[in-house]
Amino acid sequence: SKRLSQPTIVSTQMGERSQVVLPDGSKVWLNSCSRVEYSAPLLSRERRVKMEGEAYFEVEHDRHAPFVVSTNGLNVRVLGTRFNIRNDDTNHRVTTVLEGAVTADTREHRCAPIRLRPAQQLVYDTRKGEMRLTDCTSAEASINWIDGRLHFDRSTFAEIVAELKRYYNVDVHFTDASLRNERFSGDFHVEDGIYHIMAVLRLTRKFSYTVHGNDIYLHAIPPK
Repeated sequence: SKRLSQPTIVSTQMGERSQVVLPDGSKVWLNSCSRVEYSAPLLSRERRVKMEGEAYFEVEHDRHAPFVVSTNGLNVRVLGTRFNIRNDDTNHRVTTVLEGAVTADTREHRCAPIRLRPAQQLVYDTRKGEMRLTDCTSAEASINWIDGRLHFDRSTFAEIVAELKRYYNVDVHFTDASLRNERFSGDFHVEDGIYHIMAVLRLTRKFSYTVHGNDIYLHAIPPK
């Protein structure tokens, strides 16, 4: 990691992860296909971050300068803490707190601000304008990606595919829409490769797949 001068813009490409130290001393880890833009305006006490993709933050405490992360309509405000923010797809923003506390609200103020404590997770549905707070017993697992680990805990196939496409230069197609909602669990490593991961998941006998160039087609297997 390296210390960067203002203004700070860091981005990662497909399959790339990065860690940087922001000018205020806060640390940020970026997952693949992500972007963070940091600024501390002279006339404002706030430290502001705009982000896309997924990032994990360890914020340097400063009670006079709140740290605010904005991602597609969701604002997460913090003084000093450890938390992860993931843009699941076009409609969902998932914030997981590992230590400390944050307050989340929406850009349009469609929802009352919600305070998150450690081992809690907030899902913001941008389409419905709704925020849902739940307990998260595996909060630390939310940052497995930092070490290249992929952890799926009854994740939908659509969620898994979205995660895999972040790392591998392939297009995955569902030939049967019902497959999107099938759920799988498993622990993998990015270095395993997408075809190994698909082969292991296929052992459930819920689907088969065919490969054509950089395209993977997923086919449902009818139950016997």
